[in-house]
Amino acid sequence: MKKQFGIAMLIVALLTVGTATATIIQVSDLSINVATLPKGTLGGGCGGGGCHGGGGGCHNNTNLTEMTGVLAYDGETFTIETTILCFGCYNYLNSTEAPADFDGDGVTETLWAEIQGCVGTTITVEGFLRCGNTRLIVYYLNGYEIRDCPNQPPSLNFTI
Repeated sequence: MKKQFGIAMLIVALLTVGTATATIIQVSDLSINVATLPKGTLGGGCGGGGCHGGGGGCHNNTNLTEMTGVLAYDGETFTIETTILCFGCYNYLNSTEAPADFDGDGVTETLWAEIQGCVGTTITVEGFLRCGNTRLIVYYLNGYEIRDCPNQPPSLNFTI
C-alpha cells in the first residue's frame, strides 16, 4: 500500500511540475483525407508564403526579388527555369479577378485563368526568395500586385 501511495504521489508531483504529459490516441477511428493541390500555387514550405501572406515586409518593393523568364507549368508546379513560383492558394487564385489581362486574350479573368494563360510566355514576377533561393513567393506579376504584401503600411498597399 505504501509503495502504491508513493508511486501515486510521484505521478502527482510530476504532473504538477509539468514534466510529464499523456497523449491518448484511438487509432481505430482515425481517418486522413489527403487532397493534392498544384504545388506551384501554394505558398507553404521552407518558411512561407501562405495563402495571402508570408514573406517579410515589401515596403514599396524594396525587399523584393525580380525575375523575368518564360513561365512553365507541368500540371503541378509553375516555374521560371528552375525556380518554383508560388502565386497563392488555389481558392484565392480561382475566386479573385486579376488586376489586368495578363494573357492578352482581351478578357480579364480570375488570377488562376490569367496565370495559366501566361504559360509559355515571358513574364516578370517580384516576390521573396525562399528555400535556398529555389522558390519565389510571388506578389507582383508584370508590375501588378496580385496579393497584398505582408507588413506593408496601408498607404503603400496599391496596385501599380
